[in-house]
Amino acid sequence: MEEIFLVLISSALINNIVVGHVIGTDPALVSTQRRDVTRGISNIMLILLPLTTVMASAATQFILIPLQLQYLQTLVFVMLIIIIVYGLRALPNPFCKVDFEIFLPLAGINATVLGTLLLNQQQDNNLFYSFIFGLGTAIGFTLILTLLTAINTRLEMADVPAPFKGSSIILITLGLISMAFLGFSGLIK
Repeated sequence: MEEIFLVLISSALINNIVVGHVIGTDPALVSTQRRDVTRGISNIMLILLPLTTVMASAATQFILIPLQLQYLQTLVFVMLIIIIVYGLRALPNPFCKVDFEIFLPLAGINATVLGTLLLNQQQDNNLFYSFIFGLGTAIGFTLILTLLTAINTRLEMADVPAPFKGSSIILITLGLISMAFLGFSGLIK
């Protein structure tokens, strides 16, 4: 139980995909302008990342490694992401108010999903820990998106010098958040 919690905390806070690996920075910068977009992308990522991480880990363990086709890993991961995204679009969505038609394609072409799959394979997690890693990564992504959206809302009302308006101040803010998240690095040894 303790190890599960450590994987979850490590993937959400310590090795955060946005500020630790700089993989999810692009969607974080784009979607922080509006709260509904942030909420939609976050909800989709909370569903998509654990699902794709488990499916990619299963494909690697049960297909690619036994057939010695590890060199096709990235291609298989991209195809798997596309299949899962379009599979989720086809499913009815009664439990969530998020509009899957808008946000799923955005999440599918997102580098965060592929980066999470590749990081998971580097750690060589089994299927259960792959799910926990995907869930922790999605929680960390959601946390950073929510923080950036809240800060961006406050910065719109602040008196920011002209050269720093727009993307510049958001990148500076993301850098400061990244330094703050470095404080979590001593949390787990």
